Amino acid sequence: MATIKLGNTKQASRAINYAEKRAVVKMGYNCDVDYAKSSFKAVRGLYGKEEGIQAHLVIQSFKPGEVTPEQANEIGMELAKRIAPEHQVTIYTHDDTEHVHNHIVINSVNQETGNKYQSNRKQMMFIKEQSNELCHERGLSTIDFSKKAELSYTLAEQSIIRKGGVSWKDELREVIEAVRENAKDKKEFAEKLETFGIKFKETNKTVSYLHPEQNKFVRGKTLGNSYDKEALEHVFEKNRERSKWDEFEQDNEQRRTRRIEETKRLVERKNAGAGRGTGQQESENRSVGRQIDRSDYEFER
Repeated sequence: MATIKLGNTKQASRAINYAEKRAVVKMGYNCDVDYAKSSFKAVRGLYGKEEGIQAHLVIQSFKPGEVTPEQANEIGMELAKRIAPEHQVTIYTHDDTEHVHNHIVINSVNQETGNKYQSNRKQMMFIKEQSNELCHERGLSTIDFSKKAELSYTLAEQSIIRKGGVSWKDELREVIEAVRENAKDKKEFAEKLETFGIKFKETNKTVSYLHPEQNKFVRGKTLGNSYDKEALEHVFEKNRERSKWDEFEQDNEQRRTRRIEETKRLVERKNAGAGRGTGQQESENRSVGRQIDRSDYEFER
């Protein structure tokens, strides 16, 4: 099973830097993953489309224990081929949480046509359906994408949705959901939002967000109860507890590794000592043998 979160950014290089930093497996489609920033920029420059959204982001998060990072990366690669066949795409797989997950960065400009990637509601559903299908093909559990978090849609947003579009508030929701999954406090949360070009601020009672293409902040509660201050603090607390447990398990594993290494060194020292003792005994035996040989010779003579 893999959940999908979507976003976009006006700073593709920053998104790549963030995703690459924690990647345990990485792969490129239609590009060399090690030169993604420059190759993305070259294509955008070729068609004169450096302004506006530079990259689209997909976070594909798997059910704990279902896939290895390598398997997750392979699924991410197949998803990239289906949802952006003529775009440059990089897939970075992280395993720093219980959910192995992919950060998929899609260059906004089609390298064949120069057209920009279309991220509307129809495409959003297509991505989720394709991810679900890839999981099904590999015998993994699937997810019902019709279930949504508690949202608050304005009449204007409802009109956009009926016309098959996606509102900027929906884009905010998608990024917030993706970013808060691993953030342990508001500072970390704000820094991660910044990689998507989203600004975050808080007061004593509220939090607000600024979409990169808007000039006014929107309150979290306007987006829905899941995005307000109280809900965020609850998520951060859960993430901190999970982080403490991860650190505890990591510390135990390091202690176990050290004990194994110490035991191994102790055994090696004992074996080396036993080897020296055997060598000394063999030397003494050879010396006695030579003395016996000389005595026999003198007796015979």
